[in-house]
Amino acid sequence: MLDKERITEFKKRLAIVILAFADYESLELALATHAKFSTDAGVDIYVLQNGRGTYDCERTYSVAKRYHYLYPDRIKVIDDIKPGTPFNSLRSLFNSQRFEKYDHIIKLDDDVMVLTPDWVDKLIDCYLSNKDRYGDRFAYATTLVNNNPFGFKQIIEHSPELAEEYFSKIARKQYIGWDKPTDPYSPHRLYPKDRIYSGANGTIWRYPYIARWLHNKTTMQPERYIEFAEGLEQKAVNNKERYSINCLLFEKKLWTEEISKVEPDSIDDEHLLHTYCLKYNKKIISDMSIPMIHLFFFSQREECKDMIDDLRACYTGFLELPFPISICSNRMIEIENRLRFLEQNGLPVKTKSKAVRDRFNLLKKSFGERGFKNTITKIKKKLREAKSV
Repeated sequence: MLDKERITEFKKRLAIVILAFADYESLELALATHAKFSTDAGVDIYVLQNGRGTYDCERTYSVAKRYHYLYPDRIKVIDDIKPGTPFNSLRSLFNSQRFEKYDHIIKLDDDVMVLTPDWVDKLIDCYLSNKDRYGDRFAYATTLVNNNPFGFKQIIEHSPELAEEYFSKIARKQYIGWDKPTDPYSPHRLYPKDRIYSGANGTIWRYPYIARWLHNKTTMQPERYIEFAEGLEQKAVNNKERYSINCLLFEKKLWTEEISKVEPDSIDDEHLLHTYCLKYNKKIISDMSIPMIHLFFFSQREECKDMIDDLRACYTGFLELPFPISICSNRMIEIENRLRFLEQNGLPVKTKSKAVRDRFNLLKKSFGERGFKNTITKIKKKLREAKSV
């Protein structure tokens, strides 16, 4: 049973931090779930905008600001920290004066969706109980994240129905690990069809079609996914396998002081956490009764991005918010907004090809003189010409 009094005290010095960059459509979905399930948890929510200047970054920033205006007392946007690597940007925030009042952090990726109103309390309880048990040997608590090498393997192992379908219809011989065959932690290698690898660049990471299948079985059926997770228990994550850090609850000094000691010159947050936990044999515990969704690794985004419209429709019904999830869900209007942004800001095309730059400038000029429809016609024409070459 949750110790409500202890959890309430813990929340007073806890912050939720979402690191955002340029994936505005995923951030909209993530913040919609936080609007439903996090804003009443009694914990400040910060969105750290870690990129500015491009259309996608500015659009992401506007999404964060929109949810700040909708929940001004709970959701806050940070845009005055110079964009940099995720590790350094987060460390700058955690070391800032505004974060002196916090001892612990829940760090979330900007495409992680939460599904239950008690997720914060349960994650805190997981952290506190394992801190009591392991003391300084405990590193951080996490949850059941579906599109995650560890989480995917757990879902398949705990669902006979999904396991049967996966191994009979979806599974294949797979490449896993880093691209270097000599990598000491997770070398690039072939893995058999009848096994799932949960370490770095595990089974689901390199294969977007598997992520699509899993999303259709879990993300697109949130009630069923929640019910599935309810009966699961806490489980230790193998610290010898690099864990994808989609959701973590940790003591602030772990990020600001501890993990960089193992490799002072490294700026890779996931690598530093893994190396630290491996070197000092730290415990990582997942409360698998807390279901969460991770939308897309960068290796999956291009192939799976067409799921966004269906995801938005699904969660509009599931969340039943009194406002739309997105600022703009019309693709044609979004393209028009992007072209207008490029025209108004005079952003150069980063290419060495003079022909490409000239074509782009022609399109910008066309957009200003003859409007959006003509511009789209020209884009289609240029694409047809490119395919015929």
